[in-house]
Amino acid sequence: MGNESLSDPGVSPYARGPAPGLLGQFSPLTILVDPPAVASPPVDARIVALLRKARQFGVTSFDVAASSNPARAERLIALAFPDPDPAIVAMIGRSVDTLSREGGLEHGAGSTTDLAAELARSIDRSRRRLAPVRVGVIEWTREEGAVASIFPILEEVEDENPKTPSPAWSLQISSADAALPDLGPRVNLFSGSFSILDPNLGSRFESSGAPGGALLIARDPFSEGRLDGSRFNARTVLAGPSSPPVDMRRLHQEFDPVLRLGFLTSGHRRTLAQAALRYVLHWPWVITAVIPLPEPERLEEILDYRSTPALSGDELEHIRRLK
Repeated sequence: MGNESLSDPGVSPYARGPAPGLLGQFSPLTILVDPPAVASPPVDARIVALLRKARQFGVTSFDVAASSNPARAERLIALAFPDPDPAIVAMIGRSVDTLSREGGLEHGAGSTTDLAAELARSIDRSRRRLAPVRVGVIEWTREEGAVASIFPILEEVEDENPKTPSPAWSLQISSADAALPDLGPRVNLFSGSFSILDPNLGSRFESSGAPGGALLIARDPFSEGRLDGSRFNARTVLAGPSSPPVDMRRLHQEFDPVLRLGFLTSGHRRTLAQAALRYVLHWPWVITAVIPLPEPERLEEILDYRSTPALSGDELEHIRRLK
């Protein structure tokens, strides 16, 4: 990808403009850190090495909000980056459910003051595990039926720590949301699944009724591994003599839409994974795409997606017609 990503380790060459309230800037690609539950020194060392390699390619944002083992992920990020790096930010996740699992809040009960206090304590625990890496964004997952009632509490948490730079808050949304909730001028950052095969959230941000300046943290740009091949490879590896027969109808349902995207890779201009990232990051309201940590043999291919041609207007129109 040339030397631009290595020219200044303190500034990401991929940085876009900061969303309001961010401590730093997202890189267009954010790496999801999702280690296994049981610590294994060789596996941990491999993850740390890959995170450092990703930083060399210009990645400065790392996600544990979608990690199945967030506390372990936070410690590995801190291990990978033991020296202060002002460009690096981490994204953590919280919900009433996660606070309940941490043991400091009785689920479905407690006053607003209790929730604010436990939320502040929980965030502080993440900060200590991540240090010196900073918490840049906290993704809030609302309970079913709840919309904006949590955000006054989030601002109360911020006010209790006037000496600590406040992270940005994002709200997790899904295509089931008819429209983006307007949460006021301080909260215009959202997160949700968005890809070539699942573009539905895009209409929420293109709508004239979208809150001003609304931005999306695009999750699952590879559509559960269908667009980077990891889902198919995993099924192939796991198959064996004792495995049940393959459900061909379901296989067609999953992969026929992928085959129809073959025109994006014609002439070997780009891989499908690179095209998937080109598509998601084409839209100005996408601030970053969250991807799983690539395998070593695919790290350069995926992180170097910008060396491939951007999608043309004809290609974007072709994709639109496939929907």
